[in-house]
Amino acid sequence: MKAACGSCVVLKSALFRGISFERFERLSCIFRRGHYHRNQILFFEGGEAHHLFALNSGLVKLVKSLENGKERITRVLFPGDLFGLEALSESIYPLTAVVLRDSEICSVPRHQFLSFLRNNPDFSLEMIRFLVSEISQARTQMTNMSFKSARMRVATFLLSLVPKDDKSPANSYSLTLPLTSQEIAEILELSPETVSRTWQALRQEGLIAKRGRSLLIPDLSALEETARH
Repeated sequence: MKAACGSCVVLKSALFRGISFERFERLSCIFRRGHYHRNQILFFEGGEAHHLFALNSGLVKLVKSLENGKERITRVLFPGDLFGLEALSESIYPLTAVVLRDSEICSVPRHQFLSFLRNNPDFSLEMIRFLVSEISQARTQMTNMSFKSARMRVATFLLSLVPKDDKSPANSYSLTLPLTSQEIAEILELSPETVSRTWQALRQEGLIAKRGRSLLIPDLSALEETARH
């Protein structure tokens, strides 16, 4: 096993959580890690889909081109996320992947990953479960966009930036927003003005402290409650 794989957040994600040590070693050999810089493009919408990717550190955004010539951010990826999975069944990528922050990203050619699945049928079952989970999450996101208020959407987005295993004993969390208010508005399907007003309301209620892109969530439980109601 490569030394860097021992603490890999991707291999500790839901897809690989139950993997045995022997399979862990085999899998780590087909992924290759690379360093990517901010604004670097990993693949283009409409480009030939040859690789699958796994984000080990940093941030990546997925972008869709619109008919009016503009672009829309569809998702922000965090460490542990797999993407470019369309390469398993499609010949082209439906989205563009852009590095938001200097990142360590692992990639594997499609043919090698498919060969691994064919030779490891038990892992293929885990892959099916993972893809079903991805579909479920996408449906949940669509529901959130359809039925949640602007306040709930912003709170839900902020909570998505907090690693699930990185909550401090004080139940607070500080971060640097990876996107501008305009970009956040695109993701949440809100106007920039609505996002700005929501920031102000959350600050006034003491749910966040924000200066520029620096943000403090003093009480995660309170923000979770806001995301639900």
